[in-house]
Amino acid sequence: KADLIQAETNGEYQTRVVTCDDHTATLIIEAAEKCPSNVINVIDIQKKEKIVDTTIKIKDDIREIKAEYDDMKEFVLDEKGYFLIRILPEKKLIEIGFCGKRNTVEVKVYGTKPIEIYQTVLREKIIERPDHAAYLGRELQKAYIALQLNIPYVQDDELHLEYLHKKEEKQ
Repeated sequence: KADLIQAETNGEYQTRVVTCDDHTATLIIEAAEKCPSNVINVIDIQKKEKIVDTTIKIKDDIREIKAEYDDMKEFVLDEKGYFLIRILPEKKLIEIGFCGKRNTVEVKVYGTKPIEIYQTVLREKIIERPDHAAYLGRELQKAYIALQLNIPYVQDDELHLEYLHKKEEKQ
């Protein structure tokens, strides 16, 4: 997502040697430790030691879980309500309507990216169930992809990527 300013590129990596005061060093270390994608190594060149290391370690006794889900057995309807999700290609928007009562939209949220919409839903406390939030994130991402690829989106259906091939054949 970002390029290092004044960095040298070594293959797929960027490196930069920085001489700085203790305060700046602390800020760099804190930023590296908070990096969500775990891609920033910080090395003390004089001491030849890693201060922040991105090496992934896997425990010998790692617990592995095969993911499973049976919608017919495990699905629980959110008591607060449900979402209707659609794309508006002419406006390049994703729109969701929250229904607390059957077929009655009480809240409408729209945006261009899934994160804008689901963070708004969470911030506004429209839903509470974590599985409902996960569902919403999945459907919003599908809607976003459909919008970007200009293919139909139908809530709860798989994306029909064959529309892409039909478009290519017409060209």
